[in-house]
Amino acid sequence: MGDRFASHPCTDLERSLRPVTGEDAAEGPDWVEALAALDDCDGYIVLMVDPETGEVDAHGPYGGPDATVAAESLRASLDAEGLYDVSIRIVRLHLPRGAA
Repeated sequence: MGDRFASHPCTDLERSLRPVTGEDAAEGPDWVEALAALDDCDGYIVLMVDPETGEVDAHGPYGGPDATVAAESLRASLDAEGLYDVSIRIVRLHLPRGAA
């Protein structure tokens, strides 16, 4: 199921990996905070991509478990129609700051 998730740059990651100065310099970047920032999002979008036509369709936003259920449902529907080449991906949704 891991291949269903796509990466998205996170602006908070840059803040988390900023060079540490002063007494904390020996510790280096806070990797736990950086990893948590990667998963911090406003929801998930399920994308269907047809490589033959180039068409992309988006569904959502969903919470994490709901996005997985929606993706599995879409995959089953496409498989039933013989559309095995259509990709289903779950991507993170990041709303503009202040919009959440």
